[in-house]
Amino acid sequence: MTNSPSQNGRDEPFQGIAVSSFLQMLEQEASSCTVVVQSGQKKGTLFLKNGELIDAEFETTSGLDAAYKIVCWEETSIAMQDAMQRPRVIDAPLGNILLNAACQLDETGEDMTTPTVTYTIKTAETDLSYQLMVHVLAEIDAITAFFLLNKAGKVAVHSAANTAIGELIIYCIVTCSNLKKNIDVKALKRIHLQMQDGTSLLILPLAGKIMGMVLQAESSADEIVSQIQEALTAK
Repeated sequence: MTNSPSQNGRDEPFQGIAVSSFLQMLEQEASSCTVVVQSGQKKGTLFLKNGELIDAEFETTSGLDAAYKIVCWEETSIAMQDAMQRPRVIDAPLGNILLNAACQLDETGEDMTTPTVTYTIKTAETDLSYQLMVHVLAEIDAITAFFLLNKAGKVAVHSAANTAIGELIIYCIVTCSNLKKNIDVKALKRIHLQMQDGTSLLILPLAGKIMGMVLQAESSADEIVSQIQEALTAK
């Protein structure tokens, strides 16, 4: 996308941008506005104050339930309108909202227990390094879904229908990179986020790429990382 929310006219809808990415930009700019999201016949509204999501509406649902649905929509048209007076009913930080939304069942009822690899960037189909990583991750039973991102932060390979997790991984990497700069710490080794249902999201920068993996409940991140490193070294 060429324009930021602050540069684009509010009467002109944004096309081809993920809702989660759009909300992240608004959070960075501390924007107060009403965001109308349309995907096919579905239409939802998000209410922001100073960059924080305070409420959402979709059909008969509101609050977090509506927000979880809207942020996972694909092929959206997003329009910004002036901020409306709205009581705060959502207290969760945006990162938590994106995490929980990305890991819920999608609207088709499909879950992430039977991964099917889909290549989303053409070069990944012939890149041996991607093929090696796919082979390694698919062999680890504790990993129920995985995403591979390239250096540009684009999802190159994913094994789940719910691609919103790819946006969440990018959000986590960018947020941690900004924190690293502000507090002057060493390079990021991994991010491990616990889900409400006991599963977890493990993000691992490795071999010039970024791995994102959904782990089964009670799985050890240390053991998973060790298995991946040993398998890649052995290959």
